[in-house]
Order: sequence, then structure tokens, then C-alpha cells
Amino acid sequence: MTVVQESEPIQIEAFDLRHGIASNRPTLHRAISREVRDGIDMARLVGKPHVFGRLKELRNGFLVEPIGTMTLQPGGRVSGYGHHNEGSWIEYGHSPVAASAAFAFVTAHNHWIPSSTWVQSMGEIPIGYFCDEPEASAALTRLCLIPHQPSTDATGVIYLVASCLSFYQRTVPVLLAQLFDEGVPPERIKVVVNGCTENADRTIDGIDYAFSTHDAWEYSTLFEAPLRWQFEYAFLMHDTNVIYPGFRRSVESFNRHLPWDHLPASPLARCLLGLYSHDFLMELNGWLRSIDHISKKEGVIAEAGAEILLRARSAMVIGDHERNGAARAAEWGELVDQFNTGTPRVRRSFPAIKLNKFIHAGPANPSHL
Repeated sequence: MTVVQESEPIQIEAFDLRHGIASNRPTLHRAISREVRDGIDMARLVGKPHVFGRLKELRNGFLVEPIGTMTLQPGGRVSGYGHHNEGSWIEYGHSPVAASAAFAFVTAHNHWIPSSTWVQSMGEIPIGYFCDEPEASAALTRLCLIPHQPSTDATGVIYLVASCLSFYQRTVPVLLAQLFDEGVPPERIKVVVNGCTENADRTIDGIDYAFSTHDAWEYSTLFEAPLRWQFEYAFLMHDTNVIYPGFRRSVESFNRHLPWDHLPASPLARCLLGLYSHDFLMELNGWLRSIDHISKKEGVIAEAGAEILLRARSAMVIGDHERNGAARAAEWGELVDQFNTGTPRVRRSFPAIKLNKFIHAGPANPSHL
């Protein structure tokens, strides 16, 4: 049996901007068992839908990158998912555990050559290794099957809109109208305006606004949110986003089998878009406070280095319902003067969540719209 050290609950002291004093409000995250043991409880697995994914190591945890949603049916069939690497499944009798507690996926090209073998579990999550020669670049990649437990209670999710003092009055109303079209109620929308001369909480047309002296681009929103509001998960978006029909469903139907720290909108957590748990943001709060007034260049470097994602204990990429729940990377689009300012931006599409972001191109001033 291989044991990976479990995370311990921790208490974090945070600085509450509303009162200007240190808050000793405890932030106790739920410990997630990462004990890997031999054997799989096949009775829990067979006949029940699971998210099939790649299991990737983070600094102190793991990331699940979904490939699709599938069900191992009695007798060896695989339903809900189609790929030649997982044509069927069989008992696997060549590992240190009994054949009844292990299995292998068999390729559709041959009825007995395995593409992956599965003989271990992490909690209730079966763990496997890819072993098929035609896919040599993925050889011995660690795989997982997460019980498919879609979210049914969206009340714990809020939407964070990141903006700045210079142009929030122009950009935020447009995005709010799109959120309203998606059926997001005003009480579930929170706007953080960074770079202000003083800290203040205001309600404008039924929407809560946090005006903050913290000035670190979108990072300021992640810094302020857990200090200002209570929530289970918060979805970070930018005021330079455009959303399309299906956005809300894509965000709120995430898998809840584990209490994820972070559910990024793309595998490398680009543009910081995604869901964050309140506990995780409180754990990040000290670091986020320390990067106040970070330059745009340094902020982008930290984001491109997946710095926040790498700090998570457990993360799962938001899957695309149109791809059977598979993760999708962000896609670059064309140059467009989206805001009619004479400054073209690059459209970057996040197809899994039905959202576009417009990013400064070339020598454009990052502080200008």
C-alpha cells in the first residue's frame, strides 16, 4: 500500500478590509484522503456513471483533467463514452491483487490487449495506468474514475466580476445584462473594483460592489471576495468577458464527489477563470495580499505559470457538456476592437463554459480599455 500524506486542517488569520483589523475567523478546510491502497471495490464501480480522467500531480495535491463520462456495464460493455482505447473492460488477474478487485480496459482493435490496467484506489476513486503502445506519449499516465456526482444545489455559487476604477462603469453593466439573461439573480453577483482610494461596500441596483484599495488586477477580486462575502464556491470572471447561452449551466453542473479547492475553466487555469472554494481563497489570502500593486507583466507570468492552480490540494477542470464532459483548452481567435476604443484585442474562447475573453494585443497599454 502506498500512502501519500493527507492534508491537515489549518487555521488562517485574515485581514478584514471592512473593519481594518485582523480577523481570527477560522478557515478549516476539509481534509481529503490521498491514501492509495491496493484493490478496487468493483461493486461500487460497475453499473454506475463515473468521470474518466487523467490524474496529475500538483505541488501538494492533484488535478483531475476529465476525458469523458462513462459507465462500466456488467459483462464488459462500456456505455456513455466511445474511444477505441476503452472498447470494453475485463477482470485483470496479473497484479498483486485478486482479479475480482482489478480490471483492465481493452482496446477495440483487439479483444484481449489492455490499454490501461486498474488495481488501486484512492478512497472511492479507482486509479489506473495507461499502457497501450500506439499512444506511447501517454504511456504510464495515471488515470482515475471519479464517481459522477453532479451539482444539484447552485445556491452556494456566486459570480465574481473583476473590474477596476478606471472603467467599471462602462464594462460592468454590459456583463451584468448577460448574467441576467442567463438567469443569475442579482444577489448571486458580486463586483470587485480595484485601485480605489478607499475601501467601501456598496449596493448598486441590487448588486453588491466591493471598492478596494488593493490593486492587483483580477487577483484583487480573489483577495477581497472571501473577506467580504460568504459562499461555497465563487466563479471568477472579468469585465472584459462576453458570455453566451449555456454559460450558467456549464459553470454550476460541476462534479461534487470531492470538495474541490479549484475548478479551472481550462486545464492550465488560464486567465484565472473558474470556480474557487471559500476555504481555498482564505488560504491564498496572505499571498494575494502580498502581491498588491503587482505589475501586469508579473501578474501574467504568475498566471501563465499556473501559480494558483499549483497551490490547490484538489482541483478538477470544468468539462464541456458538448464533449461528454471532457476538458477543453482555451482557443485563440481573431483581433477585434470589442470595446470601440481603437485598441484591438485578441479574442480568447473558453468553449467549455461558453465564454470569450478579449485580451490586450501587442504594445497596448494594459491599464486602458
